[in-house]
Amino acid sequence: MLRFAVDSIIADRFFQILSAVNQEEHEATMPSMDCDQPEFYWIFRNIDFAQWKSASCSQVLWLSGPPECRIHQVSSSIVNRAKESALTKEHCVLHFFCSTTVREKSVVSVFVQTLLYQIICSSPMDKKLIIRNFLKTLVEIILEKEGASNWEPARFEGSPEILLKRILNASADGLWTALKAALSDDPGRELLIVVDGLDKVQHQKCEFSKAIREFVAHLLERTSKVKALLTSRPQAEIKEVLEGLPCIEYDKERKGLVAPYISTLS
Repeated sequence: MLRFAVDSIIADRFFQILSAVNQEEHEATMPSMDCDQPEFYWIFRNIDFAQWKSASCSQVLWLSGPPECRIHQVSSSIVNRAKESALTKEHCVLHFFCSTTVREKSVVSVFVQTLLYQIICSSPMDKKLIIRNFLKTLVEIILEKEGASNWEPARFEGSPEILLKRILNASADGLWTALKAALSDDPGRELLIVVDGLDKVQHQKCEFSKAIREFVAHLLERTSKVKALLTSRPQAEIKEVLEGLPCIEYDKERKGLVAPYISTLS
């Protein structure tokens, strides 16, 4: 039953099952911004941002500032400009605004399924193959943990959709492992991942922030070129988790300015 549910999956049907948040709808609500506005100089003309943007190797950067800094608009602008570049280059742009998290659902589940949706839609690979490999990874983890006795077909009335929903309801560790596997299918693509507003996570904020840091560290080691951007308010609990990462914190940033912001990521 598990093999049948996975092997017979149709991409459109799978998308209906996913608990993915439409990040594009969220971005559409963002007011437009001008990178040359002085209020954003602390980011766009900052030497640390310029180094992150132009580096030929994998880099991670953490932006931290109070709500009046409107960092979420900066994140949206960076994502949109990177998407424009991705139309002509081998780029994959993954993004997640934590303010869009559905409160009654696991933030890890929503995050993983949202990024999986973006990976599937942006990849030149066969979509069904990506879905199948993701689900097979989850099935292996679930069966290893639960054992086959917990998966008697009669319990699920033979419905592939019910089986798929239960597969997607795997543990957080399983979901992270499956997401990493999905990204490893095409390791040659350059990747930008933006996770905005870690402070806005409602439940298990520190645990999620730790998992994001570990996920980014995995990508920096395993993928050919990754640019990762994390943002949050300067909260003590998040500072503790992200301590040691390259950071631009509002009003504490290095004051050296560089030339005006260039619109495309290199």
